[in-house]
Amino acid sequence: MFSFGKYFFNKNKIARRFSFSYVFTGFIGLLFLDKLVQIFFEHNDVSKNGIFTFGLLFIISTGILLYFMINHMQKVIRNIEKAYNDLKQKEKDRLAPYEFALDHSVDAIHWFTLEGKFTYVNEATCKLDGYTKEEFENMYLEDVDINFTRETSPLCMNDIRTIPNWRIESTHRRKDGTTYPVEVSGHAFIYNGKEYICAFARDMTQRIENRNKITKMNEELQKSVKEKEILLKEIHHRVKNNMEIISSLLNMQAYKSEDEKFKEQMKESRSKIHAMALVHEFLYLGKNLAYINVNEYIERLVDDIKELYISNNTQIEVDLSIDKMEFSINRCIQVGMLLHELCVNAFKYAFKSNRKNLLYLRMKIEDENIHVIIKDNGEELKDLDKLRKSDSIGMQLIESIVDFQLHGTIEFKNNSGLECSIIFPKKEVK
Repeated sequence: MFSFGKYFFNKNKIARRFSFSYVFTGFIGLLFLDKLVQIFFEHNDVSKNGIFTFGLLFIISTGILLYFMINHMQKVIRNIEKAYNDLKQKEKDRLAPYEFALDHSVDAIHWFTLEGKFTYVNEATCKLDGYTKEEFENMYLEDVDINFTRETSPLCMNDIRTIPNWRIESTHRRKDGTTYPVEVSGHAFIYNGKEYICAFARDMTQRIENRNKITKMNEELQKSVKEKEILLKEIHHRVKNNMEIISSLLNMQAYKSEDEKFKEQMKESRSKIHAMALVHEFLYLGKNLAYINVNEYIERLVDDIKELYISNNTQIEVDLSIDKMEFSINRCIQVGMLLHELCVNAFKYAFKSNRKNLLYLRMKIEDENIHVIIKDNGEELKDLDKLRKSDSIGMQLIESIVDFQLHGTIEFKNNSGLECSIIFPKKEVK
């Protein structure tokens, strides 16, 4: 059903409707007034109060005309006011979630002019700094940040405008005079044709406290580790000294005895003890308490065995070819004892004083295994099976280390002397 009022006062066509109503009402008013004038002059004499009566009719008719026009104008104004309030409410409802998010943000949010004057702060800012939003309207950056002045605040705003991902750590001062550390990030934006700076400040008090606690804990842990390293080094040093004492006691026993076989046994025992003591010496002198440099250890081990078993008039050349690697304590003792026995056998039985002697020792990493070759240039053995079946303590020790400790294989063969090849898995190796 057509509604004249709804159609006539449609806010989208107010100007056209008002113009039409003004022309229509004025035209009807003029026709009505013209008719009244004609009727009046037909029945009245102008000389007898005609002018007064005509004026009265004119005032009444124009009053009626003004009433309709003003009444229509009031309806138009009320309609505009209602439309404005509806639009304002819709805009308020649309911005409500954003205002809620800003005011309930954990971070303090500030809007600045390019001169560093506050134009907006959220509730978090007020809680952190102790000022009201009204107080912030007359404040500048330097009023809360002790690291800026009236001269440097605009420079800071310009840095935020020009530096991507701008971020600093600073210190804010509360209304009561206390300070707290903050991490601040910011960027520029344009609103209503004017450029502003938006900065986010996060209270770093808890983070710094946690960081200081972690730093203190790390320092205490490092101190504890250092103390334990010193203690372990001291333990290795004492173990090494105790082994040297045992070696000296064995040497004293051998010196008092006239049995050459007993003396030789004591000499071999001292050599074995020295091979193990050497591991503890490297741990005591080295920087790493878990691994030992194999190259340096084997070189020192061979030199010590050579010094113990070879006289000055015997010429020996030692050819070492060892990949750079580090062994754990356990693996180093196993390999050290194994090489000790093989080197001692070569020095005792293969080398002669009337010729040039050569000891070749190779240790290489091949895939997931370690391959060791130790070879002398002495006389070849006629019966290699007899060597494997020997009941000597040295041979039993070699077989035991290879089979049960290294979980590897060992092979002897003649190759212009005796050559021993050992392969074992690359475990406990760095």
